[in-house]
Amino acid sequence: MLRKLLKHEFRATGRIMLPIYGAVLVLSVLASISSRLMDRNVGSFLYVLFGLIVAAFVIGIIAAVIMTAVMMIRRFYSNLLRDEGYLMHTLPVSVHELVWSKMIVSLVWFAATFIVIGLVMLLLALIQSGTNLAAIFEKLPEGWAVLRQELAAHGIRTGDLWLIAAEALLAAIVGGLFVCLHFYAAMSLGHMFSRDKILLSIVFYVAISFVLSMATTGYGVGRMAVVEEMDISLRSVSQAIRFAQAALGEMLLVETVQAALLYAATVLSLKKGLNLA
Repeated sequence: MLRKLLKHEFRATGRIMLPIYGAVLVLSVLASISSRLMDRNVGSFLYVLFGLIVAAFVIGIIAAVIMTAVMMIRRFYSNLLRDEGYLMHTLPVSVHELVWSKMIVSLVWFAATFIVIGLVMLLLALIQSGTNLAAIFEKLPEGWAVLRQELAAHGIRTGDLWLIAAEALLAAIVGGLFVCLHFYAAMSLGHMFSRDKILLSIVFYVAISFVLSMATTGYGVGRMAVVEEMDISLRSVSQAIRFAQAALGEMLLVETVQAALLYAATVLSLKKGLNLA
């Protein structure tokens, strides 16, 4: 059933997100052309027009990020906490599947948004600089070989970098789930009451932020004290790599615990105390 829920969610959200990505890509091409033409001696009207196109491109990027966040909140709110919730909660699916369908789709769109923005900005930079992409791809093997030699000279294995990359990727995934669950938990707790549900959802969001911030700050202060007692030296690159691996591992652990607590709060609120009236 989770597969069917995901299929439905992607269809419903894709109708909005895909046109936005298309608009950003079109605006990126127009902005690139406009920025080049603005360097030439053009009339004031064309200069203003090109400036407006570049501004529209920047606004489009910001709108894509905001729309992704709005979509994440809106789909959970309208499908599970409003009138549609009467239908959704009677489907032969568990609350876990309902929540995971929202989280997975939101996480995919967040990733897609930042990938699209990153690619667009990279392409703009390459176009503006006149860089030859073919030459870059030809030099990649040579550059990778040089990098490996430099790493080996400092006692670093390429596996260490891959481990850091894997930890960073997992931390980004768990962080994305945490962002979703922060909103989901606050809205679910707020909708356990019969009145002022939106206001209470905001109150719960702020309260959760405060509690988690205090807990994270306390944990960080404690860890810094331990590090100082251990008298860790980061004089070499290899020591810095080891420290980065440990720091990312701890950050991943903290994010996982926080996300798990928010997930439990969301599921229990939807199961035990949801008030759709």
